[in-house]
Amino acid sequence: MSEELGKISKPQADNVQLKRKLYLVQNIQNYFPDNSEFEVLLNEYWESISEQLDNLEKTAGSINKIYVEGIYQDYETASKLLDENNKWCLNTISPRIKSGAEFGKIEDEGNYKELIDWTRIAQMGFVSENVKEIAEKNYTEIINSRSNIIQNEIDKLQNGEAALFLISSGSHKFPEDIEIFNVIPPSLDKMNRWITENQNVNNEVKEQQGNQNQNEEGEENNKSNLWTP
Repeated sequence: MSEELGKISKPQADNVQLKRKLYLVQNIQNYFPDNSEFEVLLNEYWESISEQLDNLEKTAGSINKIYVEGIYQDYETASKLLDENNKWCLNTISPRIKSGAEFGKIEDEGNYKELIDWTRIAQMGFVSENVKEIAEKNYTEIINSRSNIIQNEIDKLQNGEAALFLISSGSHKFPEDIEIFNVIPPSLDKMNRWITENQNVNNEVKEQQGNQNQNEEGEENNKSNLWTP
């Protein structure tokens, strides 16, 4: 069963407290490190996430375990990686770790590294159909294996426990009896709109620059009376 946090009116605390629960959060990092506007939106997003998690813990249950998609290291190593790449995520989970939540490894190192390699291979494209079939077969097997690894780890939750899972994708499957809460603050929609609008602007700028370069090349060719393909 899945619930969107912003749409939960009055959770039945007694029933929810007894269930296994999973709090899902989109793990958004700074995709535009040189843009102050996006950083403001990012700060707003993670502040809203922390506030909503606080409210959720009061009504549905305290967080017992924390998982971050893509992380197979222990917390000491993972915290250093997050500090370098996503300090907002670290600032959200570290107080909860200090309060007693356990940081868990949601990934298997060997499986995750194989997934990265097969993904890179697939992105290169193929000339041979045989090689393409081999790559797709291995990629599918790794994906299915990873799905089982994640499901098995989440399935370790005991009745009454809650886990926070910071995800990068939305294609995960979980045990049916787990109560799922999608933590989606309004600031996420604002951030997505900003990304879309700025991507469109960037594409227009690149197109204009491309046209300008073509015009300049054409003028140079006309001056030199040289023909170029």
